[in-house]
Amino acid sequence: MKKSACPLCQKNNYSFFQAMPKYKLAKCSNCGLIWDPFPPSLPENQYKENYFVNSNSKGGYANYFEGMKINRKTFSERLKKIAKDNGKKGKLLDVGCALGDCLAEARSLGWKEAEGIDPSEYAIRKAEERGLKVKQGTLKSLNLKEKSFDLVLSQDQIEHVPDPVLELDRMRKILKPEGTLFLVTPDIGGVWAKILGKYWYHYKPGEHLFYFSTPTIKRMLEKVGFENIKVQKTYHVMSLSYIVNRFRYYSPFFFGCLQKIINLTPLKDIPIKIYAGEIEAWAERP
Repeated sequence: MKKSACPLCQKNNYSFFQAMPKYKLAKCSNCGLIWDPFPPSLPENQYKENYFVNSNSKGGYANYFEGMKINRKTFSERLKKIAKDNGKKGKLLDVGCALGDCLAEARSLGWKEAEGIDPSEYAIRKAEERGLKVKQGTLKSLNLKEKSFDLVLSQDQIEHVPDPVLELDRMRKILKPEGTLFLVTPDIGGVWAKILGKYWYHYKPGEHLFYFSTPTIKRMLEKVGFENIKVQKTYHVMSLSYIVNRFRYYSPFFFGCLQKIINLTPLKDIPIKIYAGEIEAWAERP
């Protein structure tokens, strides 16, 4: 259903632009928020098994299972920093936990209690097989108890939801007073988006419904009542094989061949810390 006003500032002053062939987005002339004006009616239905293992270099995961060990390095760095800044390892909720890599890492790092939710039945089943505490559903459908978490994580999740303002408000409500929200999302105002233009990797029709910049994510967090907000570049630890796989979007034949060669060598699992065009936001419930 087409949105008739900006979801952030509620102004009707917005225009359309062609982000990439056959993919038109709306941009608010007042606050700068960018969104998909014609989102799918049931976006959560796409997160089935083939989302986590597929040959599409543009969407989902090439092979989530192959990247598990590397993924946990990213989550480990983030969780250690959060624990250091907060001075404790309390109760956390990972919203959009997928197969549970971040939860597994939190458990190994000694967090008091780590829970996760995800709309994908397949992802939750796999997370349960790993002995993780998870529930299938969304913040909207599960209606979790207010003021019950010390930390809420939203890593590459907020851009997937139909109403991020309501989603962030739900996150605020389930946080304890002085609880922390840690959020990661693609940065449409970043250098990679500007350089790559219509070839920007994070343009994902039907999957990414909103595109944030530092000013718009900060304004949205302020709108729902968060305080002490900090937004900055974020980094990921990725394997060389995964990085080359994602480059297949730009040249399928060349990078496809290169990946096959790399996968035959020990180089494929080399961890590389890179800036992949995303931002992280820290915010506190007063």
